[in-house]
Amino acid sequence: MKKFIILAIAASVLYSCTDVSAALLSGGHGTYDFKNDYLDLEFQVDESKIHLLDLESGEQDTIYALYVGDFAQIATDTIIVFLHGNTPSMDGYWQSAGLFANLLDKHHYGFIMYDYRGFGWSTGQTTGAESMAADYDAVLSFLQAQGLTSDRMVVVANSLGSLPAGPAAAGGSRIPVQKLVMEVPQSTANVIMQNATGLSLPASMITSYKFDLGQNMEDYTGELLWMHGTEDAVAPIETAEAAMQKHQGAYYQEAVYEGAGHGLRWDIGDEEWSRVVLDFMRH
Repeated sequence: MKKFIILAIAASVLYSCTDVSAALLSGGHGTYDFKNDYLDLEFQVDESKIHLLDLESGEQDTIYALYVGDFAQIATDTIIVFLHGNTPSMDGYWQSAGLFANLLDKHHYGFIMYDYRGFGWSTGQTTGAESMAADYDAVLSFLQAQGLTSDRMVVVANSLGSLPAGPAAAGGSRIPVQKLVMEVPQSTANVIMQNATGLSLPASMITSYKFDLGQNMEDYTGELLWMHGTEDAVAPIETAEAAMQKHQGAYYQEAVYEGAGHGLRWDIGDEEWSRVVLDFMRH
C-alpha cells in the first residue's frame, strides 16, 4: 500500500507539472506593501526612495522589481542586485531590503530585487534557464540605462537565486559581474525537486531544466563570497561546497557556520551577517 501511494504521488507530479515553476519553484501572489511599518526600527528607510518598477522580460512578459534608493544614485554609487530565494514573492525579502539599504549607513548603497516570472505580480511562468536569464537581463538593462557599471555592482543570490546568478556570473550578464555573494546556494535541480515534492525523484522526470553551478563557478573570474550553514536541509552544504570551491577567480572567501540552517541570517544574527557581507563588498 505504501509503495502504491508513493507511485501515485509521483505520477501526479509527472502529469501535472509541465514546467519548472510547477514543481521546482513556488511562485505565488504578492501584496507589494513595502512600508516601514513592516521593518524593524534599525532597517527602516526613507519611504520616498521606495520604487516599484514593471519591466519587460522577453517578448510578452512583465516582471516587477523593487528599487530602494535614488535613481540618480545608480550612475554614481554601488548598487546591490538581489536575486531572492524560493518564496511566493519578494514580499518575503522586505526585511532583507531594509538591511541592505542600511548597510554602513542609511541608503549608502542602492538596492534592487525582482520577482521571477510567475512570482508575485510578474506575469508568465518560469520555464527554465532561458526565462530566468531574460528576467535577470530585464533588470540589468534598466540599471545599465541608468548608468550602472560593472565596478559598482554587487550581485547577491539567496538559495534559488543561484540559478540565474551562476550563468550570469559565468559571462551571461550585460554588465559583467565582478562581485558575487552566494548565500545558501542551490547547486542541483535534483535537490530542489526533492525538496519541492518530498520524493527522491530526479528533476529530469518533469523538466529539461539543467544547471551546473560548479561549472559556472569555474568560468566566473570575479570575486566570490560563499555563506552557508552546516545544518542546511534545503541546500545541502556538501553539494554547495563542491560547486563553490571550483571557483578560481580573482578572490574567494567563505563563511561557514556550524549548526546554522537555511535561514542563515536569522541563525547567525543580522550583525554578523552584515559584517561579513560588508567586509566582502569593501574588499
